[in-house]
Amino acid sequence: MAVNVERTEQFVEILRESSERLVVVDFYSTTCPPCLAMDKLLEQLAPRYPTVSFYKVDIMRFTDIAMQCRVTATPTLQFFRKGRSINEIQGGSKKAVVNAIEAGLLEGGNGEPISAFGVVGHSDLTRLVLKTQSECLNQNDDHPLDNIFTEGESVLESDVDEQLIIHVTFNQPIKLHSIMLKAPLDKAPKSIKLFANRTNLGFDDVESADATQEIEMTKEIYESGGVVNLRYVRFQHVNSLSIFVADNLEDDDVTAINQLAFIGTVINSANVSDIRQGEDSHKA
Repeated sequence: MAVNVERTEQFVEILRESSERLVVVDFYSTTCPPCLAMDKLLEQLAPRYPTVSFYKVDIMRFTDIAMQCRVTATPTLQFFRKGRSINEIQGGSKKAVVNAIEAGLLEGGNGEPISAFGVVGHSDLTRLVLKTQSECLNQNDDHPLDNIFTEGESVLESDVDEQLIIHVTFNQPIKLHSIMLKAPLDKAPKSIKLFANRTNLGFDDVESADATQEIEMTKEIYESGGVVNLRYVRFQHVNSLSIFVADNLEDDDVTAINQLAFIGTVINSANVSDIRQGEDSHKA
């Protein structure tokens, strides 16, 4: 079962422990009913993963740790390797938690790096999308934005013409390395503009605004997996992303997307030096 953190110094020791093994930390609140369910789930999973360390942090007792780890909701699970957070789940089903543990064991556990859609060293960050704060302009309401954040046959479709503007907000800052698009080839996006941390862009703005990066998709890119590597240096601290789709491969009146994924790493200040500084400030 998960061990309760009883002092700040203990959390520093936990981060050091993550240099040798995967550490899972459950950030919880005693007034949060879903936290009880998460606690029971971790109690079930702990015997299944004897090489993984499970801990619990009461965010009301240790507000400094919660702030350093950018915890915004409970329950939140964070997965640590080598003193840094490599993954995060807010709430989550048993399948999501198991998948995150398995991915964490892969990274550093057997010498093989984590990867997503063939991009080695980076993770699928689509889980960090705040759907309630994301939107699509000119979407067909029968085929809305929510359809593209999970793998499947459902699609996002444009409405009155072929253009789309997708505004995506993440629940924490990320470093965005690549995007992945799946789409039916006859309606697949072709000319795309990406705008990092630019909100409130409309169709009157995107044509003339300076994009963070412009992408020209081809049939060959889609057939090889749909992954496009970005100019990584320009996407080092992304809180939101606006995506303008100007047209599609076949000049159809409707543009369609099956799946959109974001590949990169989470920006998280939870490391030994940060927690130690917070501890020293508290003592002072």
